Amino acid sequence: MKNKLFVFCFLLISTTTFLKAQSSNQNTWTYTYLKATSGQKDNLKEFLKKNWFAMDSIAVRQGLFNDYELIENINKEDSLTWDFIVAVEYFTSGTYADVAEKWQVISKAHQTVKVNGLSFKDLGKIVKSETIKKNSDIKNIPQCIGKQFEILKPFLGNWEEYTVEDGKEQLFGRLTITLNAEGCSLNKRFLLYNRKGSYLTSGYYDLAENAWIETFTFRNGDYSKYKWVVEGKEVVMVRIANSSKSDYLNRNRWTNITSDSFDILEERSYDSGKKWTVYSTTKLKRK
Repeated sequence: MKNKLFVFCFLLISTTTFLKAQSSNQNTWTYTYLKATSGQKDNLKEFLKKNWFAMDSIAVRQGLFNDYELIENINKEDSLTWDFIVAVEYFTSGTYADVAEKWQVISKAHQTVKVNGLSFKDLGKIVKSETIKKNSDIKNIPQCIGKQFEILKPFLGNWEEYTVEDGKEQLFGRLTITLNAEGCSLNKRFLLYNRKGSYLTSGYYDLAENAWIETFTFRNGDYSKYKWVVEGKEVVMVRIANSSKSDYLNRNRWTNITSDSFDILEERSYDSGKKWTVYSTTKLKRK
């Protein structure tokens, strides 16, 4: 009964809508504010990851949610009214009723994981929720124009990424590629569906190099820097710097590019670039 009550409260508070309007790209989120019991902030954070986000990751993989995030309040004042925000974004323009049937399958299959023997009621409480809109239209930005931006256009948007082995495709992550309106910078966000790996990137157009330079930042603190090189109808991302030692050169060839899909061939060279071999293949399909 307690498990069912927890699931019901979660559904009631975190349900929101995503307005997938091509003309405005207005994304609607529900922000659920949580306050940890005294001394239990770290345990509450772990509980959210093992329970709320475990179910959310399945919902994203099934196409019920578009995204979810955990926002942490790092202010040290004792008078804080909240410690965490759980943010959930939906595809649908309706409410929880649009995904209720499929969500119930997910929630019933999930077994609540206690943290140090403690359940949600022991770790914290929901203090409020609110619905907001994030306006992320990047299609009509007059300042981000020019030849250097044309190369980016086929890749902007949301993509699902598949590994390709022996002709078989296996879905394993989601990639979002955007053009920041304020600085006309390139940004990527990749998320593994099991939530164990991700990366963020930031890129800028270098006039001296006449190319985009992009830096990848990984969850473990490592980074890699790449230069975009155009080869005919293909784009080759050549690694030019790396925080960790490597005994090979690396580049990623973006090929078979259409409006709805493209392939990435990870190529490696162990002889200073004389010979390159394909190490892995992934296919990206537009969501």
